[in-house]
Amino acid sequence: MTPNSKIYAPNVYLFAFHLCNALESESNSTVEFTSLWQKCDQILQTKLAVRTEFVCSYFHEIEPVGWRVNLIDKSKVNNRNSLPFGKEISVDNQPIPLKGFAQPMRIDDSYALGLQIKVPEKNQGIKTPAVDVSLFKEFNPDNCLLPDFVQSYFGQTLLLTAWLSVEQNQAARADSQFLQALGKQCLEKLISGQNQPDFYRQGELFGSPILEYGNPSQPDSYCHIIIWFFNSPATDEIWDETRYSDFMDLFLYRNKILRAYHDSRKLYAVTREEYKQIELDIDKTFKYLQRDQAQQKQSKGAGLKEEELKYLETQMIEMPPRAVKYARMLIDLEFRQNTIAINAQNYQDKLNQISLDIKAAKKYNDSDANLSFLETFSKETCPQFQRQIQADLGYFKHGSGLLDQATEAIRAIVAIEEAYRNAKLEVTIQAVGFGLGVAGVVTGSAPYLIKQDPPNQMVALPFLKVGINSFALVLLISIGAGFGVWLLVMLGANSKNLLGKFKNLLNRNKQLPPP
Repeated sequence: MTPNSKIYAPNVYLFAFHLCNALESESNSTVEFTSLWQKCDQILQTKLAVRTEFVCSYFHEIEPVGWRVNLIDKSKVNNRNSLPFGKEISVDNQPIPLKGFAQPMRIDDSYALGLQIKVPEKNQGIKTPAVDVSLFKEFNPDNCLLPDFVQSYFGQTLLLTAWLSVEQNQAARADSQFLQALGKQCLEKLISGQNQPDFYRQGELFGSPILEYGNPSQPDSYCHIIIWFFNSPATDEIWDETRYSDFMDLFLYRNKILRAYHDSRKLYAVTREEYKQIELDIDKTFKYLQRDQAQQKQSKGAGLKEEELKYLETQMIEMPPRAVKYARMLIDLEFRQNTIAINAQNYQDKLNQISLDIKAAKKYNDSDANLSFLETFSKETCPQFQRQIQADLGYFKHGSGLLDQATEAIRAIVAIEEAYRNAKLEVTIQAVGFGLGVAGVVTGSAPYLIKQDPPNQMVALPFLKVGINSFALVLLISIGAGFGVWLLVMLGANSKNLLGKFKNLLNRNKQLPPP
């Protein structure tokens, strides 16, 4: 144990956030929306072993109404705003008090859990001794404060605070990497195993250095932890109960933004696959309409095959629901984008309020009131998230256009094919009608051309040495006349196709090389 590894009055704050009720679209979510208080109870009873009673027994019997509500019934906790707890541990045969509180809140549509575990600055009026950073492991047994255990819907933030000694402040001024090394020690003691988040950035807040871990752009491994080393009396004055409440709101907005962005990355992957499938299916649908095949069909004067027409009709039925499903995917992306925009504005508004409160005190310098460390998230990170989603929407919206155009094209092709088939059927009906009409006329005129007296007389056929019954002769003449008229009508109706074939034949002959 080295002097540089000792810190004074270490604190760990857990800020965890949950939905009050599951949305209809999330009704199948594996998240249990009442589990946040159960997790708090497990932390207090099983992991920290500081209470034997369930935390919800201190709740209001009927949840109060309002935008920001403390769910603790003050009458059950001596008029406090939170549920206090405490115990004593032994370090190097020295008793060390551990104290803290649990504060369940409802803020708008979300539940918020504030949990503090600390070594107090004084115990019974006596200043507590500095402790080694290894004490942080007592605050987080079995990693019970990490996201894998808490499983809050909107995520969480862990805030560690501790006072630096005079020697540590001197070391920090002499070595720019000293605080990062000390922060790493704290993190390694707090978290067991290989779950430590990567260092993200360093800055200053309320006049004291602050370190942040966890890159918000990496959703798969994201774990947000802040280590704040106090070395200024101004920090201790500003960081009071009011600021704690403000940070609860800030972290809620922040985690809502991150939840929305991380969800958008999952939606992006699903929508991208759907977009690729749409392109493949449209290419497949119109594959038979390639130029050579289309010219070949046109030259033959043929329409679509029956199976092709049925396939197109099926696609015409399936594409509209698919377009609606795809449009909903884009709406979900836009919803996340709007969620980020709304909560980013709420986040910045809260920062503006904090800044005004600090400046109104008129006893802090500019560095104490500088909130740039917190403003980076709303002014740089959030716009980056919004630009990414906007780029995704700009790309994916072409998919809606493709589906609409494909549906209209298929509808037009089917309409043309049906019109073509109806026209062919109409010509056939007309030809048969003309043929039957002519056959009837011929049959009616036959008695005037062929003598029927006596009936069924034999008529000699010219150029043939045989005779034929007069009735049979009349029947053959009428059928022949009807067939001839039918053939003439059909040839006339198809004369355009014949002319097109003749022109195509001439064009092909012109393109042949000379012998």
